[in-house]
Amino acid sequence: MPSALEDFQLKLLRHETPEHPVLQHFADHLSDMYGFWDSLPANCITSAALEFITGCALEIHTEIREIKLALSSTSWPYFLRAQTGVAPAYAFMIFRTISGNMSHYMQVIADVCLFIDLTNDVLSFYKEELAGETANYIHNRAGVNGKPPANVLAEVAEEALAAQNRVTAALHACGSEGIHAWVTFVHGYVAFHLTQDRYRLNELLS
Repeated sequence: MPSALEDFQLKLLRHETPEHPVLQHFADHLSDMYGFWDSLPANCITSAALEFITGCALEIHTEIREIKLALSSTSWPYFLRAQTGVAPAYAFMIFRTISGNMSHYMQVIADVCLFIDLTNDVLSFYKEELAGETANYIHNRAGVNGKPPANVLAEVAEEALAAQNRVTAALHACGSEGIHAWVTFVHGYVAFHLTQDRYRLNELLS
């Protein structure tokens, strides 16, 4: 599968069949995005999907997994995190009903992406710690910043909340009809993590 991930975009551009059937189905669905969203949002959703495939290939690549992070490479952890998060796709999907007027939400997309990525990192941290997983954003960021992972977890939680507040304030300020879609998404996104057994958060809440 690693080689199939690495060669996916090349085969897509050459109109060749991907090595794995799952990737062929994935490619088939990319064009469906244009039936639900206008061209520019659909472009961004598609780009995020392609970056996700590349990000997955990066994560499992031996050279990347064995990388020794320099303390000066402070941007690397979030670069890798953003590649695998598919956040822009989710962000544009939130505002499907108002896609005809991108000015209502475009200015908050970056913060929506930040909220999506960081909230997942915070709410996934418990299960990953129990499993002994350290190949994640919290540990990578802790490594390049010379801080304990617990401290970075607290910082990331604050940054996620700050991003959520900025999005809410901006949508309110411009009188955007997207505020309802945003609030609904936030509630659903957090509830998803809290109620799914895979995150094991019920162990902390019970």
